[in-house]
Amino acid sequence: MSTEKKPPQKTVLDAQAVADYLLAHPDFLRGRRKLLTQLSIPHPAGGAVSLVERQVEVLRQENRKLEQRLVNWMEIARANDRLLAHLHELAITLLAEGDLERRLDMLTQRLHSDFGADAAVIVRLGKGHDGAHVRYLPRTDVGCEGILETLESGQPMCRPLSEKRRERLFPGNKRLASAAFVGLGIGAVDGFLTLASNDPKHFHPSLDTAYLARLGELVSAALAARSA
Repeated sequence: MSTEKKPPQKTVLDAQAVADYLLAHPDFLRGRRKLLTQLSIPHPAGGAVSLVERQVEVLRQENRKLEQRLVNWMEIARANDRLLAHLHELAITLLAEGDLERRLDMLTQRLHSDFGADAAVIVRLGKGHDGAHVRYLPRTDVGCEGILETLESGQPMCRPLSEKRRERLFPGNKRLASAAFVGLGIGAVDGFLTLASNDPKHFHPSLDTAYLARLGELVSAALAARSA
């Protein structure tokens, strides 16, 4: 009977097994500095770098992304501050003017200079005499179609401006491409304000409409104060 011992069989590990082990033991390389410097991985620009160098580069990339995100947030914050300032200035302007037509003239000027509107119109539901800034339309009109249901929920809406609606609300102005619709009325929607832009992306559907809602409240108050 032979007592010769067979040499232990070597376990062959494939790449996936190594990857699984490292994932299961994320602290494996802790304290193995020499191993860290000896490992290398391909670099997108060619050649190879150590794992430590690659980790440093990854951290730098993540830091640049965070810095850009912070810059974006600061730009959004500054834009919101400007909008709040414009709303405040508009409120003072409307309160200071007693005449309704003058109030609407000033409103239109402010919408153009402060809110990026290339055109604006107030739509009142029902019958009446159209003016320079106001149009009267029935609820079933193509200019109101698909809008009132959303506005009555209390939410302004932004969308591309269809040719039919554009011609109804802004006759002859073929450059307008996007619009924001803001419900008007004290307690119930009895019309809406339309702000239109030549830029098809200016009033895009994902636009934050919080400031538009505040704008609608200001305009509704200005219209309700016409007999003051």
